[in-house]
Amino acid sequence: MRKTLFVTMTLLSFSNVSFTYRGDWLQKIHAVTDVSFAVPSGCAYGFLGANGAGKSTSIKLLTGLLHGHQGQITLFGQPLGDRHLRARLGYLPEQPYFYDNLQVEEYLTYLGKLSGLTAPAIRAACDRVYQLLDLGDLRTRMLRSFSKGMRQRFGLAQAILHQPDLLVLDEPFSGLDPLWRARFREVLHHERKRGATLFFSSHILADVEDLCDHYGMIDHGRMLEQGRLADLLGQAPLALTGSGPLAVGAVAAADGTWQVTFPEAEREARLAALPPGAHVLRLERQRIALEDYFVSRIRAFHGAGHRLGDT
Repeated sequence: MRKTLFVTMTLLSFSNVSFTYRGDWLQKIHAVTDVSFAVPSGCAYGFLGANGAGKSTSIKLLTGLLHGHQGQITLFGQPLGDRHLRARLGYLPEQPYFYDNLQVEEYLTYLGKLSGLTAPAIRAACDRVYQLLDLGDLRTRMLRSFSKGMRQRFGLAQAILHQPDLLVLDEPFSGLDPLWRARFREVLHHERKRGATLFFSSHILADVEDLCDHYGMIDHGRMLEQGRLADLLGQAPLALTGSGPLAVGAVAAADGTWQVTFPEAEREARLAALPPGAHVLRLERQRIALEDYFVSRIRAFHGAGHRLGDT
């Protein structure tokens, strides 16, 4: 019987990418240095980093808004530069700019034409994003009248209008209240089910935990690590709760039970070493909070974000 092999395509990759520019007094700024990462097709990739880490610069490089980098960037398996490849992107910048004198429907129709959609396809696409982001009643509103949160909703609508293969979002949850953050997560889950690959930066790490299966961490323009989020969260220790004679290293509780924690690698040895008469009540993995891990990782690398009083 012939086996079918499923090969995961790398949709976006950076290979030893560096980018510098001139700042104040012509000072050379190393925005990103020797950055490498890969985004598999169909995944949701969370791009993590503190302010000024190089996230937005990297995103502007991959969308073609910045030029002059060293190293190689590929989109859909091809070198960056082909404008037809960018037609398969949906992009929401951190600080989007729209033509404020246009109405919602006028602007979306204009963007649909730029994306090569036919008139019937544009109407269907507009109806789709109106429904997903509650913009139907606002279709005749001028964009100049929109609040920060409303502009963010429109920004996501224009990014997903043409059903792109790769969605690139820079801080997409910025300026949203809790209700609309939840709706954005629903929309992004919907886009993944449609088949889109997500690549987005965010400071709201709870959203990354909810949405992403891959992550990359950048600080001061250098990649610290990347991988599967499940592998990272799976590094959390196991907590064994038991009763009867105490296991080695266990801490007794007031209700007569005890608990001991240990890494995954010690699971079999710890269970085999339980004293006679000990009973296992629960064996569960403790939770790694991505936010705590992120803060500790950044501090360990460059000392960013010290607590008050640290020297």
